[in-house]
Amino acid sequence: MQHTFFNWLFPSYCLQCQGVVSTQEALCNYCLADLNMFDLNKYSNLLHRPDIVEMFPNCEFDKLFACAFYQPPFEHWLKRLKFNNQIHYKKALQQVIKYQLALFFENLATQPDIFIILPLHQRRFLTRGFNQVSQVWQPCLAKHACISNALTRNKATQAQSRLSKAKRIQNVKNAFVCTQDMSGKTVAIVDDVMTTGATLNAATRVLKEAGAKQVWAFVTCLTPL
Repeated sequence: MQHTFFNWLFPSYCLQCQGVVSTQEALCNYCLADLNMFDLNKYSNLLHRPDIVEMFPNCEFDKLFACAFYQPPFEHWLKRLKFNNQIHYKKALQQVIKYQLALFFENLATQPDIFIILPLHQRRFLTRGFNQVSQVWQPCLAKHACISNALTRNKATQAQSRLSKAKRIQNVKNAFVCTQDMSGKTVAIVDDVMTTGATLNAATRVLKEAGAKQVWAFVTCLTPL
């Protein structure tokens, strides 16, 4: 009853069609279903999708989950959240992630033992004031597995977006340290956008050196070639 009154008093509007939605949402069900997202019923591991394997041939992690390609409207939402910290874009991304996670886990026999949201270096965290990946993903993961802080970023890397593929690999070399024994565990690492896979590969190597049986990569979007 209280939610209904609040929704009536302070209506929220769908980011796509401007129709009225609940205050907990940023997209109506029609616009959510109409988004161009990956078909996770067909590919529960996107590393098995031929065009994606061709784009990212050197992945060291074992399974890949993503919601969509890094194209409008997702690109716009992620940029606005990252650089302007606008909350309605966070709500939209969370709706999309929850929608895709439900499909993903519905078709999965096993689940990860832990999730690790890729950390920012302390200097970048202090400059930005927040970790947008953690803000978006943490509420979406809560019911699936515990979230661990076992991975730390001990190297202040340059922003990957400005670098070539070869320089990206060098930039994140030895960037991560794992502080826990991961023996026998399936670990899922989480980031917002995968462009070459260099950052996710660097984290994967450290986790496998710490004993992880498998490492899965979860990202909001993949940058298409």
